[in-house]
Amino acid sequence: MERGSVTAEDYLKIIDELTNYRGYATLNDISKFFSVTRQSVYDEMNILIERGLVEKTNKGEYVLSDKGKHEANIFLRKHRIAEILLEKALRMRWDLLDNEAMGIEHGITETISELVCDIYGCEKCPHGNPVPDRYGNVKEPEDYFLREIAGNTQVRVSRVIFESDEVLHYLQSSSISPGTTLTVAEDGTVSFFQGDRREAIPGDIASAMKYFRMK
Repeated sequence: MERGSVTAEDYLKIIDELTNYRGYATLNDISKFFSVTRQSVYDEMNILIERGLVEKTNKGEYVLSDKGKHEANIFLRKHRIAEILLEKALRMRWDLLDNEAMGIEHGITETISELVCDIYGCEKCPHGNPVPDRYGNVKEPEDYFLREIAGNTQVRVSRVIFESDEVLHYLQSSSISPGTTLTVAEDGTVSFFQGDRREAIPGDIASAMKYFRMK
């Protein structure tokens, strides 16, 4: 993902995603995601730590503080509403929404947000993630990480928690999105039907989603 200018809010967003995905963010992960130097990431992380938005938990591992999580939610409201606008109004392809929303999210005012919500609804973004309210409050769905699901189980995709280009392009090409039914094998492998063939989803991509258990 090429970035002309990465803001503090962009950092909070990716730290939030990486923490949901694997429990923490690293300098290398953030550097790769934004296509910026590791030194640039290091410098920005120190600024965010000084502002009380980010905490360093172990060597090279970073998470959001409570204050940082709240600030991230305020920003994620704009980002996810931008995604809704791009999908509903412009019919933009699902796997391009996250990247393209980064180009307009900073211009999404609360007036625009309310209009988008009135016209299209904004309970969830197109990738299934809940849209925080204007105060940064968010109602999390009762869904599960892959590691929490027993084998030999059918599940339904709830949301994509790590929206990298690689993850979204794979899901788009495989016609997998929130609501898609998948099968979790005894060994934890997640699979789906592609025509009359069953295809296994790469583990890093399967772990980038959360799921609803099917009754």
